[in-house]
Amino acid sequence: MDPAFELPDLRAVVPTVVPLSDRHLRAEYFDTPHLGLWARGITFRHRTGEGAGAGAWTVKLPAGGTGPTLDRTELTWSGSRGEMPSGATALLRGIVRHSPLRPIAELDTTRRRLALYDSAGTFFGELDDDVVAVVDSSGSRPAAGFRQLELELAPGGGMSAVPVFRILGRAGAVPDNRAKLARALGLAPAGSKGPGAGRRRRSSAGDVVRARITAGVDELLDHDYRMRTDLADPPVRSIHQARVAARRLRSDLKMLAPLLDPTWVGPVRDELRGLGEVLGKIRDADVLADHLRADSGDPSVVALGRRELLSILEGRRREDCLELAAVLAGERYLVLLDQLEAAARLPPFVPRPPARRGTGRAPSDVDRAARVLPRMVRRRWRALRRTVQSAGPHPTDRELHRIRIRSKELRYAAETSIPVVGKPARRLAAAAEQVQTVLGDHHDAVSAEAWLEAQALGGTPVVAYAAGRLAAEQARVQRKLRRRWRSAWRQLDEERLRRWF
Repeated sequence: MDPAFELPDLRAVVPTVVPLSDRHLRAEYFDTPHLGLWARGITFRHRTGEGAGAGAWTVKLPAGGTGPTLDRTELTWSGSRGEMPSGATALLRGIVRHSPLRPIAELDTTRRRLALYDSAGTFFGELDDDVVAVVDSSGSRPAAGFRQLELELAPGGGMSAVPVFRILGRAGAVPDNRAKLARALGLAPAGSKGPGAGRRRRSSAGDVVRARITAGVDELLDHDYRMRTDLADPPVRSIHQARVAARRLRSDLKMLAPLLDPTWVGPVRDELRGLGEVLGKIRDADVLADHLRADSGDPSVVALGRRELLSILEGRRREDCLELAAVLAGERYLVLLDQLEAAARLPPFVPRPPARRGTGRAPSDVDRAARVLPRMVRRRWRALRRTVQSAGPHPTDRELHRIRIRSKELRYAAETSIPVVGKPARRLAAAAEQVQTVLGDHHDAVSAEAWLEAQALGGTPVVAYAAGRLAAEQARVQRKLRRRWRSAWRQLDEERLRRWF
């Protein structure tokens, strides 16, 4: 914003504007040497000037938002600059791991403040007019600076911020949702990962390997810190997405294994499987809880039984979350993340000897992805078809679960091929996802029925009655899904979907 910008009279759109005392703020930002926090859209700072005491540490986490707003979740700990709070370092441990947290910028801010109130006299928000100086490394003189307006909205405010943005815009203010740290250091937008490799039709197989490992690590880390915000009761969505990330990465490594050193792939896939199993237990409890919370117009005795069953599930989830907390705090998990990030930068490709005359050659990382990927997708397709054929016309629940796993592997392989192959791979992935979804719902119903039957055998009369009724409903759902999956499979089995491989 232009340093000469003059703040307009906000009383045209805000009933009451009250000037507050100016503040002088000193903030020091910390990150890893490779800006690992900023890559995830996270800032970590210590700031003084907002009150008495030695200052406060703040972690700002991304919470979405577009346009002129910058939506962030803030977590704060009181304390001096000399000692980082253990709660903050524990929250960031999955990203920071073995890297040091060091100062990367120091900002000196003079803040003019205006308190805004609506027509009922309720506090609506605070408009801060900040003049920011970026202090040089010696701290002796300002090195650069800028001016920035921030509108901090009060929770549950009754007024819209749109009129305030409009009057500021008419006065010459330009919307800019960059954080102060980004402006100070000229950083790319928080959380931006760049274009990524393996996104072109002429990419090599090695480009695809780098892109898939990078994407898998990004997806896992994007939910690592969200789970750590409350390890006793981590968010349902973060558990689900972290589990998907671990399983997707494990499946990708299986597909791409011919290109990679088997002594690296095997142990890493084993660690990802263990992580997925721990996350899976919590996810299974969350899915089952959703079934129990569904309002089915049950008689009162069944509704009472539902509540008791939910209480049992909540206890199980708490125990499983303790196991997850131990995993996330453990060195094995941190080493796994280190290995994956290192492989994203420099994959452990297996060296390939030259082909002998008259014989084929194993795929190499320097081969064109357009040549290698169709073969890998074909391998996944054939594995799925064999599993379906061996199951016969009346597959067991276990066989349907295996078909679901093979469908998921095919879907992931096709999705990996989309940047190189285009629409044919996208159509195959969509058809495989339909089979996976139907059979996933079937597997959830099978698991729910088994758990409910176990509760019916060992629970109180109320729990036994409710669990028996609900188990019967899950059996009905399974019969319905058994009829549906064949239709989804016939669509996936169409020859037109696999012509490209």
